[in-house]
Amino acid sequence: MTVVFFIFSLCINLKITNMTTNPHLISLAEAAVMTHAYQNATQFQGMTVACMMDNNAYQQVMTQPACTSVRTYFALDDLNNLTIVVVGVDAQGNDIASGIIMERAHRCPILCNKNSPLMK
Repeated sequence: MTVVFFIFSLCINLKITNMTTNPHLISLAEAAVMTHAYQNATQFQGMTVACMMDNNAYQQVMTQPACTSVRTYFALDDLNNLTIVVVGVDAQGNDIASGIIMERAHRCPILCNKNSPLMK
């Protein structure tokens, strides 16, 4: 019983520590409010609401030498569809423009998770 409690406490402490030390983490409720606000905004009706890339694409960007962060640019493809361009960033905050740059994200609508709480 003591071992189970210790492991449970350790897991809770790790989760709390990770949540408090990573300023980018938000709750599902916060994320839903933000994504729904975008999806409901009249100026964005009919536009892309999400982009998806596989883990391997991000890993290729993140594991290149000197990469400490990832920057996502909003962009328009050749058909004027909203997309993203992903680039690595070095410790000084500079884009690694000579490195790996990703696009060709799967857009939603087209490839969407209709049951996601982030979709309105």
